[in-house]
Amino acid sequence: MNSRLILLASMLLLLSGISKAQNFTFGIENGINYSNIHKKFDSDRFASVPGPVNGTFAKYQLGNWFVLQSGINHISLNFNEAHYYYDYWMVSSTFNPTLPVSSYAPRSYATLSSNKYSFLRIPLLVKFRTPGKLNFEIGGGYYYSFMTNDEFRGKDKDRFDEEYRDENFPDMTDWGWILASSINYNINKKWSIFASGQVTYGKEEYFEDVEGKMGSTELTFGIGYKPFAKQNEIVKTDSSGRHITILPHSGINISRIKSIGNNNEYHSSVGFSSGISLQFSFGKNISFISGSWYERKGYNLQYAGYYPAIYYVAPNDQPSTQMNSDLQLDYLTIPLLMNISMGKKIQSHINFGVYYSLLQNAFAIGERTNSYQHDNGYQVTKEYFNQSQDLLFKNYDKGFILGYRLTFPLFTWAGVFASVNKSFGTTNIIDGDENVKTTYPFIVRESFKNNSTSIVFGLSIPVNKN
Repeated sequence: MNSRLILLASMLLLLSGISKAQNFTFGIENGINYSNIHKKFDSDRFASVPGPVNGTFAKYQLGNWFVLQSGINHISLNFNEAHYYYDYWMVSSTFNPTLPVSSYAPRSYATLSSNKYSFLRIPLLVKFRTPGKLNFEIGGGYYYSFMTNDEFRGKDKDRFDEEYRDENFPDMTDWGWILASSINYNINKKWSIFASGQVTYGKEEYFEDVEGKMGSTELTFGIGYKPFAKQNEIVKTDSSGRHITILPHSGINISRIKSIGNNNEYHSSVGFSSGISLQFSFGKNISFISGSWYERKGYNLQYAGYYPAIYYVAPNDQPSTQMNSDLQLDYLTIPLLMNISMGKKIQSHINFGVYYSLLQNAFAIGERTNSYQHDNGYQVTKEYFNQSQDLLFKNYDKGFILGYRLTFPLFTWAGVFASVNKSFGTTNIIDGDENVKTTYPFIVRESFKNNSTSIVFGLSIPVNKN
């Protein structure tokens, strides 16, 4: 595989740079991950369970603006395969006509199939880096990993013959790509600390029934050390860094779907929005903004029907099933915005531009209430579900953003801001391949476009004013 050769060659380049004292940093990191199974077919949801991430890293600074990073870490991807469960109620005029709704069967809870896969992972990343004592890195690259589960690699595997292992054991290796960003603070010339967030996308199939591939969303913290740096050396200030501002934020996202078919049936839902942006100033009032945002979009669907993600009532359907479903679409969003600033101490900012989003998760949570009438009375069944909807939606979205931000000076090193952003999707996010048309034959008449408003709060941190 060419990517593996590139990974090996780049690691050798990284190691060869160790001899350049000021360019080399190594350290340790620890944190958590949330597994993310990317599937081609819908199924009961693979519910994410937190797992550990820990390891070592090495970074080699390429000039003033770029970093090459590798290392080795251990990650456990945990998840539960959640299934439906039910409540049953029945009232019968034959047995007791005065009886109110009563339970004739106990609640059947969801069965959970617990799964755990552990990997030893070697990443290779190229990241853009801002200058300054407090600095920001963002970039991406590839990784290669080796499974470490004892039941697959240890002595337990010897209980099975080679043919059985080939048919029933998962792949022993995986590879894929990573998007990563981090905030770093240089305590002094030798020591630094950081917080990092990243998402991964695996390429090997581990769940054949749904063509599922491994992925994760990770948050780690760590400490770095420059072994060859001189403690008393004065850090030179890069004047170009003064034109960069770091903008971390967190808040809520109010979203809904714009549909060409039954638009009034799709209601708004509230999710979260968080991330970090970089603002590059080109002049006194003009700047450019980009970064990485994690957004939950989606919608709510309530109607007399069966499908949890699409409003559809067949002509011969009886209104015996009531659906209440929340669709949650998690995106990693990369904005590209122009920014116009006004004011001195209290600043107003108008942002406008485009965005591109990668879908991380798509699932429906809710309940169906089914009523059935028979000779002796009627029966009510309430069905709870937590179901993946990966098949239905495209793995990307794009569109336009218009926003307003108000910044107040608060600290000597940073200000605080409140921001409102309105995004308009231009892509039909329904996937149109044959699997979708086979599962939902009526979908050819529909088109969904994301539409959301985010209200967020954050910090405005100028580089080289720390």
